[in-house]
Amino acid sequence: MLPATPIILLGAPLIELSSVDSTNIYAMKQIQEQIAVSGSCYRTDFQTHGKGQHGRVWESSKGENLLCSYVLELKTLKMEQNWGPKDQIGLSAAVALGAQAFFAAFAGDETRIKKPNDIYWRDRKAGGILIENILRGESWTWTVIGIGFNMNQTKFSSDAPNPVSLKQITGKQWEISSMQKSLTKALDHSIGLWLENGEVETLKAFEKQIIEIPVP
Repeated sequence: MLPATPIILLGAPLIELSSVDSTNIYAMKQIQEQIAVSGSCYRTDFQTHGKGQHGRVWESSKGENLLCSYVLELKTLKMEQNWGPKDQIGLSAAVALGAQAFFAAFAGDETRIKKPNDIYWRDRKAGGILIENILRGESWTWTVIGIGFNMNQTKFSSDAPNPVSLKQITGKQWEISSMQKSLTKALDHSIGLWLENGEVETLKAFEKQIIEIPVP
C-alpha cells in the first residue's frame, strides 16, 4: 500500500517533441547541460535513432507508438538515503513491473516481462525499456528511463523480433497522449512500492511476472 502522500511524481513537466534522435539521448543532454527537471517526461512522435538494449535500433512508425523517456534525480526520492549502483537493480525491476502493469490493463493478463526488461504479450514483443544511469564516484545521481510501446503500428520490418501492437491485440486505435498518462501513473505506483517495500519484495514480484521465450 502506498503512503498517503505520493513519494514521487513522474511526467511533469511533459516535453513533447515532434522528432528527435532518441528520447534517451535528448534527456541525457538535458541532464548534462544542467537544465533537466527531475520527473520530466520527454515524449516524441518519431525517433531517428531510437535506442534499444545492447545497441539495437528501436523501430517505430511516425506518430503511431508511445515513445518517451523520464528523468529522475535520485536525491529527490529519499533525502536520507545514499543512492549507489546496487540500488539500480530494484529500480529496474520496479520500472519493468510498472510497464507490464500498464500494458496488461489494456491487453490482458497474458502480458509478461522477458528478462531483462522487455514487455511481451504471449510470445510477441510489445514494448521495451532502456534505463541509463549517471554516477558521480560511488553515488548514483540521475536515471533516464526510456520506454517504447507498440500502440497503433500494424506493419513492421521483416527483421523485427516478432513484434505486436496494442491495436493488433485489441482491434482498437489508441490515443497516444492519454496512454502516456496511464503509463506515468503505473510507473508512479510501481516505483512507489519499491521505495516503500524495498528491493527484496520488488524482485519477488518481478520474478512472478517473468516469461521464458525460446531463442529461435
